[in-house]
Amino acid sequence: MPVSILFSGHMIDNPGRPKPRFPRELEAAAAARIAAAIAPYAPVAMPSTMGFASCARGGDILFHEQCRVAHVPTMIILPFPPEVFIQKSVVGIPGSDWERRFWQLWNTTPDAQRETMNLPQSDDAYGACNIRLLARAREHGAVHLIALWDGKRGDGPGGTADLVTRAGTANKPDIFSPASLTRAQ
Repeated sequence: MPVSILFSGHMIDNPGRPKPRFPRELEAAAAARIAAAIAPYAPVAMPSTMGFASCARGGDILFHEQCRVAHVPTMIILPFPPEVFIQKSVVGIPGSDWERRFWQLWNTTPDAQRETMNLPQSDDAYGACNIRLLARAREHGAVHLIALWDGKRGDGPGGTADLVTRAGTANKPDIFSPASLTRAQ
């Protein structure tokens, strides 16, 4: 039976964020935790596995990278064309390489596994992207949610809380917070 790994996660914090949510220092710990969450679904155990996520800096890019390491193909869905998406959801961290990593993933993902929704620029577009991600994941197979989420509901339409709510808890989601990564180090 085909399996869909649906991912949603926080972006790495912008410099000076008043209340840190996903600080840059937790990137390696988050990548390791995401890799552990993907491992049970790797193609050796489940050959029809596919990952689904957008491609913002932080959790999304880490998810796609860790799926590549585990040989799990992924689908990238963006609410806007890549050039617009990068400005809204990838750049902004001085001295980082998130933009390069985005383009590496985008350019090496087969056309059939990348989708640009070309929506008007608005916060509602991120909610529409979450709806599309969930629909595509359900079309592929049984959905297993992995989320890097602080558990708070205030991140608006299209945020991690939105996708966690939409996906539900039927298949025992693997949800972990950035704060848990601090304790695990």
